Amino acid sequence: MELTFAFSAIYELIEWGAAITVDPQAGLAFLGSQGDVWDAQKDMFLAGIGALISMTIVLVINAIYKKDFAKDFVQSLRVGKIPLGEVELAKMIEQKK
Repeated sequence: MELTFAFSAIYELIEWGAAITVDPQAGLAFLGSQGDVWDAQKDMFLAGIGALISMTIVLVINAIYKKDFAKDFVQSLRVGKIPLGEVELAKMIEQKK
């Protein structure tokens, strides 16, 4: 989902960059926002909603066809016996050096 938001934002920035490098009237026509100042934000929001719907569909399909999916899903959310905090993560990073 993060990638969807990132690519959507990158596309909107490219679109904006193209619009400001051409003639102002052509730039507005290219953007297609038709005066909507929130067009880019709406596009990114809808891309995120689409990603969330896709992830939900994949979750449901896995839940139906994999017998131990619930157990695997819960296990994937666990980091260990206790959640890692900033101090523990710093220790792990220092140990790898």
